Amino acid sequence: MYIVHGAYHFWPKRVAFRNDYCLGCDKPRLSFAVRTFDVGHVFWIPILPVGFWNHWKCSECGRDPHVHVKTRRSFKWIGFGCLVLLSGMFWLTPTGSNDGLTWFFRIAAPAGGTFLLRHLLRTPAEPSLKDHLSKIQPAADVVCPFCGTPLGVSSEGRWTCPACRCVRY
Repeated sequence: MYIVHGAYHFWPKRVAFRNDYCLGCDKPRLSFAVRTFDVGHVFWIPILPVGFWNHWKCSECGRDPHVHVKTRRSFKWIGFGCLVLLSGMFWLTPTGSNDGLTWFFRIAAPAGGTFLLRHLLRTPAEPSLKDHLSKIQPAADVVCPFCGTPLGVSSEGRWTCPACRCVRY
C-alpha cells in the first residue's frame, strides 16, 4: 500500500535575503528566506504541526539554492560498477531458446559502461558548494529588494527593512 505523505506550508512570509550560490541555476543569485508554519499530512489530512520554519529560495528559479540537481559523481561510479556486474552476469548466463534479450544486455551493458567510464574520466570534478560560497560577497544592499524601502539597523545590529521586516544576511 502506498502512503501519501508530505508537508503543508501555511502563512508564507519573506523574512530575510542574502547573496547566495544557486546549484540549480549554477550562478550566484539573491536568495530569500520564507517563514512558514509547517504541518505534516498523511493522505492530505493535516496531522502533525511541526512549527515555524525558514525555507531558503532562489530569486530566479524559486528552488532551494543548496539542493543538488545534477547526478553526483559518486552515484555515477556506483552506476558504472552496477553495469560491470550486470555485464558479467549476462556473459556468464548460458544462452537458451529465447536469447535475444540476453544478447541485447550482453552488448548494451558493456557499451553503457564504456561510455560512462569515458564520461567519468574526461569530465573534471565539479567544485563543491563550499568553494562556490567562498567566492560570494555578503549582501551590501541598502535598499530592500522586495519593497524598495531603505534599510535601517535594528536593535540586534542587523540591517532590516522597516516596511516589510526583511533582514539582510
